[in-house]
Amino acid sequence: MQSLKDYHPIASLFYFVCVLTCSMITRNPIWVLLCLIFAMIYVIQLKGLKYFLLQVLYFLPMLIFIVFMNSYFNSLGLTVLFYLGKGSPVTVENLTYGIISGLALFTILLWFICFNLLLSADDILAIMGKRLPTIGLSLAMIIKYIPDTIKQGREVLLNQKAMLSEQQLTGKQKVKFATRMLTVLLSWSMENSLETADSMLAKGYPAKNRVNYSREYFNSTDAGLILTMVILFLGHLICAFSGSIKFAYYPFLNWTGLTTNRILLIGSLLSLSLILVFPLLLDIINWFKWQRILKQEQIMQQHIVDGIIVYE
Repeated sequence: MQSLKDYHPIASLFYFVCVLTCSMITRNPIWVLLCLIFAMIYVIQLKGLKYFLLQVLYFLPMLIFIVFMNSYFNSLGLTVLFYLGKGSPVTVENLTYGIISGLALFTILLWFICFNLLLSADDILAIMGKRLPTIGLSLAMIIKYIPDTIKQGREVLLNQKAMLSEQQLTGKQKVKFATRMLTVLLSWSMENSLETADSMLAKGYPAKNRVNYSREYFNSTDAGLILTMVILFLGHLICAFSGSIKFAYYPFLNWTGLTTNRILLIGSLLSLSLILVFPLLLDIINWFKWQRILKQEQIMQQHIVDGIIVYE
């Protein structure tokens, strides 16, 4: 996915629009699992396995909560496994639907992690700075504000722990400690917002003749990349909305799309796979290009003698 950074930011933005749409338009288990697997691969590629496992650890309680609430309040389904509470049946159907819904939510969160890693505040300004300057600036500030707040929160936490040293806190003291941390963080956030507003006014932000500067240039390569993604995305939507991926959970598990046109089903699955694997293909192509360049450099090094290129 790193090779997407070599193209215009609008290509990365359009890719995430495609994968997020594909991840949300259906609850078909095959589609959800495919999107989840590739989202996991890209998060590990960008941030490492340790970061991904930490995200899984954070999400597990949410997944358990989603499955429990769906099983407790949703009594649909014919295949009863056991009863929860006073006559609340847990069925294969509502349990499967809860798990798939939780995994779909986790998939979307992983895609947004990749989005934040690939598209910076400057990239958002490069995309929307000319056409939608106010919206672009607002989104850029939000994207920049979240990691800055997290970083500041960690610094406040370390400072507070350094002041307490090895002192053990009681329950009430822990509540006061958390409240004090939140107060400090909110004070910093408000002060930072005022400083940002004053800085923007000093630089003449409301001026009508203000010009947005960007180092990004849209060329034919970017257009070709986006056109390829548009064709794959539209092809997937046409095949998907034909009913080929329709999956019913109630009253029993049934992939109703299997009885429709098999060609549309294969086309939908193939187009989704190509969309998901698209950044990986770019990385592979980029790797082969670099290997060719390195090989040429090694050949040139063999002809260099005392700083002079000698051809035998």
